[in-house]
Amino acid sequence: MKRYDTISILQVSFLFMTAIGLKNHVTVIPHLVSAGKRDAWMSVVFAALCILIWGFLLRYIYKATEPQNIFEWIGEQINKKVGRVLSMLTSLFCIFLAAVSLKELVSWTAVTYLPFTPSFALVTSLAVLCLFLALTSLQTIVMVNTLVLMGVIVFGFFVGIANFQHKDFTLLKPILEHGFEPVIKGIIFPLSGLVELIAFLFLQHKLHSKVTYKTFMINVFILAWLTLGPLLGAIIEFGPLEAARQKYPAFEEWGIVSLGRFIEHVDFLSIYQWITGGFIRITFFLFLAIEVLALKDKRKRKWVMIIYSVIMIAANLIPTNDIVLRHFIGRVFMPVTFYFLFALSILIGLFVFMKNRKKRRMNYVQDQEKTTT
Repeated sequence: MKRYDTISILQVSFLFMTAIGLKNHVTVIPHLVSAGKRDAWMSVVFAALCILIWGFLLRYIYKATEPQNIFEWIGEQINKKVGRVLSMLTSLFCIFLAAVSLKELVSWTAVTYLPFTPSFALVTSLAVLCLFLALTSLQTIVMVNTLVLMGVIVFGFFVGIANFQHKDFTLLKPILEHGFEPVIKGIIFPLSGLVELIAFLFLQHKLHSKVTYKTFMINVFILAWLTLGPLLGAIIEFGPLEAARQKYPAFEEWGIVSLGRFIEHVDFLSIYQWITGGFIRITFFLFLAIEVLALKDKRKRKWVMIIYSVIMIAANLIPTNDIVLRHFIGRVFMPVTFYFLFALSILIGLFVFMKNRKKRRMNYVQDQEKTTT
């Protein structure tokens, strides 16, 4: 039976394609190419394999806790204070993810097509739009996402096919030119995107159908491909050295699109892709920041979300240059994202193991009592 404000597995997969896909498709690539060079694609493959193994842990947790809010389950089954602390930490981390995405979106917007617009206007307008959508419901968010995602997919295939004339696949060779070290160095970047699939657990009480391992595996493959597509495109169109120098190789690929002799400069279509991805990603993590707190009162949810939005705006108004932002994202944001979410999954897995062990002991004692009587 469907509960109010629940969504299907297909809808949440589409949502992840946009919200998590933006990070995998755009944010990860410049850092990945810089670290992995021409073998950066191997980092994505190994990262996907690692996440598929990690998926068994998520499946183990999901089977023991669904369809309840994961942090409410911890509060009831383990310790109320522990559940509250973990939910607050996760909520703040979601706002951290949203704030960094907003900063990157505003930075790109100012550099590419609105160089004279004040940062305050860009940050505030985008944050308020995301707040309005996040205040509605999860069903509304996924419906808006489904509508805008179609254009993103079409434009993605368009740029890939249109640039086929510029692709030189020999630039992928020699493989492992510098050994496995660049591959290992680059693996943290795709991992930081794929690990966000832990959101399956954070939304399990909002899904009206069960999450299978097959579903998780399909989502991993989709997100990995969203990284591999523009990554391989950047390497075989610009070469590994030039791609590593570019701030956003995925955007630069639009600059060389041409259809015959008369149609060029269609890179304005990438603005739609980026704005759409950023809008849905920020909205999603703003919504998720409230959802993990399990607030029942609509008024409280509204005011906490407004406070979070104000914090997000204030953080984005701190002046930083592009070089500092790039170093922060590559050296702090991405590693911290992976380590925090991975550690959180391990901790929740331990809680589930402890609860299952306690349950087995109780069942054993009850069986012994029955046999003695």
